[in-house]
Amino acid sequence: MDYAILEKIGLTKNESIVYLTLIELGTSKTGEILKKSKLNSGRIYEILESLKNKGVVGETIINNVKHFTAAPPEQLLEYIEKKREQLNIEEEKVRVLIPKLKKMRNADTKKIKVITYYGPKGLKTAVYEAVNLLREGDEIFAMGVTEKKNKKFNEFWKKVNLEYQKRKLKCKLIISDKGKYFKEIKKIPCVSVKVLEGITPNTVNIFGNDKVLIMNYKEPTSCILIYSEDTATSFKEFFEQLWKMAK
Repeated sequence: MDYAILEKIGLTKNESIVYLTLIELGTSKTGEILKKSKLNSGRIYEILESLKNKGVVGETIINNVKHFTAAPPEQLLEYIEKKREQLNIEEEKVRVLIPKLKKMRNADTKKIKVITYYGPKGLKTAVYEAVNLLREGDEIFAMGVTEKKNKKFNEFWKKVNLEYQKRKLKCKLIISDKGKYFKEIKKIPCVSVKVLEGITPNTVNIFGNDKVLIMNYKEPTSCILIYSEDTATSFKEFFEQLWKMAK
C-alpha cells in the first residue's frame, strides 16, 4: 500500500511503514515488525513510541514481552481532528503575534534599502507592501509602462489602479503605446495618463516620497523594491522631465 497519504497527514515514512505492517500482522513483537517491514532495528522503539503518542498504535505486555497493535483505522480520523484542533489553537496564537511582528518588520525595513522579489506572487507582494504604506492623497508615478507584456500583469495593474481610487491616492502614468490597456486605465478617475511612444525604459513605479519599484516582466519575473528617499527623488525628477515631453 502507498504510504504517501499517511505521510501527508503527519506520519513519517517509517511510522507509516510500521503502522501498515501492524495493520497486516496484528498484535506483534518488535522482531516480527522488523522482519516484515525490513527497517533498521536501531530506531524501532523510537518509531513505536511516536506512534503511541499519536494514538495510532497501542502497547500490551504478553508473557513479559512487549507487543504492539495498530489502532483501528478510524483512529486516523481522530488523529487528524486533534491536529486540526491544535492548528486552530496555533492559528489564534499567530494572529495575536502578527501585529507585533509587523511592527518589528516595519522598524527593520527602514534599515533595509533593497528587497528583491521573484515571480508574479512576489511582484504582488512588493506592490502591496509599497501601497499599504501610503496615506490618502499620496502620489504614485509610473513610467516605462507598456501593454506589451503578459495579459495577467495588465489585469493585475488594472486592479491596483482601481485600488488607488478606493484609497484616494493619485497616480501619474506614462505609457509607451496606445492600446486597449491605455483606454481602460485612462477611465480610472484618480489616474492621469500621458503617452510617450518609442521610449520604454524598465518599468518603474515611485510610491510616495521614499519607495521605488523596478520591474522585470520577462521570465523569470522579478522586481526590486528600494526604500530610499534620495532614490525616489531622483526618479521623480526624471519622471517629470518625461511627463513634459509626453502627450
